[in-house]
Formats: sequence, C-alpha cells, structure tokens
Amino acid sequence: MFARKKDEPSVEPVSWNGAGWFVIGDVVRPAASRRKALTGPWAVRVPDIQEGVRYYAPTALVSRSDGEIPSYELYEASEPGGSLCSLTPLKGGARYRVTDAQGQEVGVVHRTPAAKRAVQHGWWLQQPGHPHIVARYHWAKGSAKEIAARGREKAVRGAGGLVGGVVDSVFGLGAEGGDQSGGSYTPKPVTWRAEGEDEAVVLTSGHTEGFRTYVPVASWLDRRLAFAVAVLREA
Repeated sequence: MFARKKDEPSVEPVSWNGAGWFVIGDVVRPAASRRKALTGPWAVRVPDIQEGVRYYAPTALVSRSDGEIPSYELYEASEPGGSLCSLTPLKGGARYRVTDAQGQEVGVVHRTPAAKRAVQHGWWLQQPGHPHIVARYHWAKGSAKEIAARGREKAVRGAGGLVGGVVDSVFGLGAEGGDQSGGSYTPKPVTWRAEGEDEAVVLTSGHTEGFRTYVPVASWLDRRLAFAVAVLREA
C-alpha cells in the first residue's frame, strides 16, 4: 500500500497595509528535495511559516496590460476585486504615476537616466511631502566622470582588475551597478534613502532563497509605492 499524500496547507491572502518584507512573483512555496514547487498568480507576497516551511502568501495581486509600454493594476488579495493602486506610464515609461483607487496620487516611480546609473540605482521614488528617495551606490562619490577617472587611475597603479571591472560594468548599456544578476555575479543589496528625513533609510532590497526581497523601513513610506518599484523591477 502506498502512503497517502499529505494535504497541502492552505495559504490564505493577508492584508497589505501591515506587510513587512515581501517578494514579487508566482511562487507560493519553493521546490525542495522530494517536494515540488507550488505556484499561484503573480503577486506581491509575504512570508508565511507553516510547520517549519516558508510559504509566500499573496497580499496584492498584480495585473499587467498588453502593449509595448505596459501599465499595472494591483488588487487587494484579501478582498477580491478591491483595487489597491494603479501604475500608469508617463514619458514612454521613463516614470510611472502611482494612484489609489480614487485616482489620488500616491507617488511617482522614476527610471534613472542612463548617464546617472553609474552612481545611482536604476529606479528612484518620489512621495508627496518628502525628499526624493534615491539609492546611491556606496562606492560612488562624485560625478560619473570622476568615478571613472578614479577607477582607471587605481587600475593603472596596480589596484587590480576589480575596480576596472566595476567601472566597465556600470558604464555598460543598461547597467545598474549593484543590481545586475546572472553568471557568477552575486547581486548586492540596495538601500533607498531620503536625505534630510529623520528616518533617512526608506527601503532596502536583498536576497533570500533565490528571491529578491524588499523591506520597507521608514514608517512614513506608503507601502503601495514600495510595491510599485518592486513590480517595475521584477516585471
């Protein structure tokens, strides 16, 4: 006789407003030894530990429009049909306006111009009433030209290929410095800050179990804006 397959636990949607760290994707439970992955709709997902196993419960379902420059709609997973926010592209997708269910602006997510990506992450945020929320690379001080000059100067002095490699990578097409992935490269954490705020660290991004994770830090950050930048990065 074969043992009866154990029923899978129920992973219920959770409220979005109190979400701590989260991921974007369709994985409810990662694959493991003798255990298949469980998947669901594309969503903002938060960790849910059951019987010692980490699951990812949906907190906001994500819908994407067709078209070359897509728009996005986020819905409350715990309240089917309830609109959470909309992401509308502006200027050919160079920025996205984030609005609530009533059409009121939550904030704007901007794509960093290519010329600034040597010193700043590829996306930055703007929330009304607060300074710009920017992720500046920890090694990047001064302008892109100054960074390149310092890197090449160190390489010439024998500092090794590391600095030169960093300079070359951040000046490559579409480079985002600490945001690359693939090959043997280990993605680096990213920290978005709002200089001048009492809570200057606003949002961080790292990696857990192969997933890119996001952690809202500042109490004043609207989580819908954090969801928006994460959706755009993972889309």
